[in-house]
Amino acid sequence: MVLVSAATQPAEFRYTAFPTLLMVGSDEAWLAYKAGRTHATDAGAAIEVVRHTLSSGTTTLIQRLPAPAPKLYQMGELTRMPDGTVALYVDVQAVGWDGRHYRAGAEVFRWNTTRLAFDAPTTLETVNGVRYGYPLDFISEGKSTWQLIMAFGYMEGGRWSVDALRSENSGGSWKLVRNLTAEFGGIRANESAFVRHGDGFIVTTRGYDNRERLHLTNGEFRLRRQVELTGKYPFINSHIGRPRLFVRDGQGYLIGRNRTQSAAAAPMQLCLFRFDPETLAITSCVVLDNADNKNVTDGYYAVTAFSGTGAGTRLHVFTYKAVGGEPPGIVRFDYNWDDVK
Repeated sequence: MVLVSAATQPAEFRYTAFPTLLMVGSDEAWLAYKAGRTHATDAGAAIEVVRHTLSSGTTTLIQRLPAPAPKLYQMGELTRMPDGTVALYVDVQAVGWDGRHYRAGAEVFRWNTTRLAFDAPTTLETVNGVRYGYPLDFISEGKSTWQLIMAFGYMEGGRWSVDALRSENSGGSWKLVRNLTAEFGGIRANESAFVRHGDGFIVTTRGYDNRERLHLTNGEFRLRRQVELTGKYPFINSHIGRPRLFVRDGQGYLIGRNRTQSAAAAPMQLCLFRFDPETLAITSCVVLDNADNKNVTDGYYAVTAFSGTGAGTRLHVFTYKAVGGEPPGIVRFDYNWDDVK
C-alpha cells in the first residue's frame, strides 16, 4: 500500500523517506517523514506529519514543516510525553562548505491541542555541555522518559557518542544517564534503538565499522551482556540500516535494512529478526520485502504497528522504498503475524 507517492508531492518535497510512527489511538497512527529533493544535503527539506487509519488505509496530511535554508530536516521522531504532549524531535542538518551534511543541533516541535498544529521549534538544550543532534529513540514509563541521541565531535562538547538521556518533566530538561559508546567498550556507534526488558533495557547499535550489535543493560544502562550479530549469522553480513526493536510474546524482534547475501553488490532487503531477550541469540530471520532481489535503490528504515487479536493479529510495517533510482515513497506492508513471527 502506497501512503505517499512522489507523483502527488510538490517537486521540492517529492523525495519522501525515513518514516517514524506514533499510535494515537487503537486504529490511528501519526507518521512523520522527510519530504525533500534527495537523500541528504537538500537545504529546505521538510518533515511532514500525516494521520493514517490502520483499518481503512486512509492517509491525510496534518502539517508540513519546512526547514529554513540553509538548514534541512532529515528525520523526525514522534513521541508522547508522560504529560500527554505529543513531541516531534528533529534531526537538523546543514550543508557545509565542502558540500557534506553536518548536524546543526536537534530541535523540538510540540503539538498545540488548541491550534491543532505544531508550535514553532525550540532547540534542544545542551546537557553537561554537550550539544546533541540526531534523536534516535524514546521510551516513556510513569513520569520518566529516556532518549537515545547522538553527539558529534564537531559540535559543542566535542564528543562522538550515542548517549542515553533521561527526563522527569516530559522533556522540559534532560540529564545524562550513560555514554553508551564508552559503556559498550568504545564502539563507534551511530543509529541505535532500545526497548524495555525486565528491570533494564535491550539496545541495538549500528556501528561505523559495519557491525550490528545487541546489548543487554540494567536500568542505568550498565552493560550486562553484549553480542555481535554481523558475521555470526550467514544472513547478517553488515550493519542493519536504522534498526528498530520491539518485544512481543516474550520474544525480542529487530527490524531494518539488511543484506542476506555477502556479495558487495548484494541487494538491500527488509528483514525481521527474532531473538532471545536474555541470551540475545538470533532464532529466526524473515525477509519481509525484496526476497526476489529487485533493484531497490533506497529504502527500508521501518517502524511497526499491530492490529487484531489471536490468529487474526496483523503486523503493519511502515517504511520507504525506491526502485530503479526513482524517488522513494512511503509504503505500508501487512503480514499475518503467525506467518512471520
